[in-house]
Amino acid sequence: MQGSVNVASAVLTAAIDDAAVVIPVSSTEGFPEPGILVIGDERIAYSEIAGNNFTGTRGQPLVRGAQDTTATDHALDAGVRTVEGGMMNTSVTYNIAVIADASGLWAALTIGLALLRIFGSFLILPIGFLGTDLAIIGILWWCMVAGMIISLGLALAGARRVQT
Repeated sequence: MQGSVNVASAVLTAAIDDAAVVIPVSSTEGFPEPGILVIGDERIAYSEIAGNNFTGTRGQPLVRGAQDTTATDHALDAGVRTVEGGMMNTSVTYNIAVIADASGLWAALTIGLALLRIFGSFLILPIGFLGTDLAIIGILWWCMVAGMIISLGLALAGARRVQT
């Protein structure tokens, strides 16, 4: 990643309920201060990092269910990510883990299938995080995908060429 995009991840070191005001994690390295973190579908705004905990201050308390998400309970070892890291994982639908785990005799088949799934996830273009106001982007994307599929189908069918 180039620029100032923070992509960091950790896991919860204790289960938390929907009213928790301290988020204990395995490491806060790479997370900005202040910032927003993602656990599952919930976004949590924090203003301070104290050791391996995300917290708030008296003036800026920790906000559960930030950015129109819902505060929920989270189990021990749940993944904690920056917003950018969460979007990257959503865009590849966690198939990077499939590639990383491939080994041995099945590696060639497993990696090939994982790459096909990743390619398929990019055709779907997961842009739900943009909201309904930008739904036109999804429609335009589907039109482009349909055009690519039709073009590929015509090319593979051996469409006649006009000779001059």
